[in-house]
Amino acid sequence: MKAFTLLLTGLALVAGPAAAKTLAAPAASDATPVFADEPYRATQPQPGKPRPAPSPKPDTFTLKNGMEVVLIERHQLPTVSMELQLVGGSRLDPPDRRGRASACTQLWGDGSDKRDKLQLAEALADLGSSLGASASTEHTSFELSSLTRNLPATLDILAEVLLHPGLRPDELARITGRRKAALLAARSNPGQLASRLVGALAYGPDNPRGWLTTEASLSALTAGDCRAHVDGHGPNGATLFVVGDISKAQVIDHLERRLGGWRALGRQDAGPVAIAPVAGRLFVSDVPGAEQTVVAVFHPGPTRTANDFDATQVLASILSSGFSSRINQNLREKHGWAYGAGGNYGYSRDGSVLVIQASVRADATGPSVREILKEMAAAREAEATAEELSREKDGAILSLPARWSTGRSIGSTFQSLRYFGLPWAYYDGFVARVQKVDAAAVQAAAKAWVRPDAAQVLVVGDWGKVKAQVEALLAEGPLKGVPVVRVGVDGEVR
Repeated sequence: MKAFTLLLTGLALVAGPAAAKTLAAPAASDATPVFADEPYRATQPQPGKPRPAPSPKPDTFTLKNGMEVVLIERHQLPTVSMELQLVGGSRLDPPDRRGRASACTQLWGDGSDKRDKLQLAEALADLGSSLGASASTEHTSFELSSLTRNLPATLDILAEVLLHPGLRPDELARITGRRKAALLAARSNPGQLASRLVGALAYGPDNPRGWLTTEASLSALTAGDCRAHVDGHGPNGATLFVVGDISKAQVIDHLERRLGGWRALGRQDAGPVAIAPVAGRLFVSDVPGAEQTVVAVFHPGPTRTANDFDATQVLASILSSGFSSRINQNLREKHGWAYGAGGNYGYSRDGSVLVIQASVRADATGPSVREILKEMAAAREAEATAEELSREKDGAILSLPARWSTGRSIGSTFQSLRYFGLPWAYYDGFVARVQKVDAAAVQAAAKAWVRPDAAQVLVVGDWGKVKAQVEALLAEGPLKGVPVVRVGVDGEVR
């Protein structure tokens, strides 16, 4: 206030007494501001009708080494994003080396024979570029982003890492050490342990998505294992997704000069593997001392190419996959048992699995399972309301432009289309397909793909706290009389 007074004094000396009087500090007042009661304030503005969001049109071509390129030119920004997907992934992990693909791919991307991890990071930072490597069940991927002007130098680094990996034993020891520490931490964390076990139980031991990395399998990994992993990859069957400020001619020139001589034999894509869940309906994994319990309800679902996919997605949004979903509103808002609850269908070439999961108060473990199963049954028995249908359909349609908002999101969308064998123009008809979904279609999808009477249930928490509640679940309802199957931290059934 003193500084404000000095300012006014200075202005008075320049502008005179009249100006100083005009600029005087306003007097304090407790009066409440009054706004005009204008008619338009009484009515909430109505949004416009959803409109189609045209999808980009990719250009596909094949390099001389057999690598296919999917190019989406996007010249609004001077940036380029690329993701190279090589055929491989964790499905090729040896039985005693589970986790090889993930750990060795990280090692592969951490340096070259000329640069270690820190030197590689410094080189990329100088360019303002990024480079990362990861492995999924079926692919080994290298992803980069760069300013257009720095793309040649960034591609030089990619080629260096890809063709001349460092595979340093000390770096492998660091990677496996951190992963073993994470596995140890998961033993006392119900959420992490549940996420680990659900895949093993839902897909079964014969499906790569059901395989678990263990401390023993990580300890067995050597630099030689990683060399074998790297040598098994090549351009044969590989796909490079390119999005950004670059032309076809530039892509061909850049890649032929750097990767044109790469002739390593790549593997062929594997076909689907049957989903064969572990036998049992109610699984329990004990975490002594846990304050909360994680409950998961799961069962196999439809394929990604099923005719009722759009109706199934609307169904999932209404039932479990959004904040306004029935299950989240039930467990969180109505009962206060969980901070959040929900789930969705996870799709792969093998099919899909519906997983609904929540971290709940230990004393609400049994009731939470009952309410999830009850909501699943209700979705089959009655049609969705008009408000639910409108909310979820509009949400799906209005979120479509986000798929085309960044280079990474565009690339991810086209990768998914390629993976599931869907046409590049798939999203051109998306709005019309979603708008056609009605209450009857959603209920039909629920009757086909929501099965509370066949669902499996996993309870991860302090067995001493939840035992009585679990036993009560066996007295009546969908789980009446089923045996309790105890599961260890590595998926071993006891």
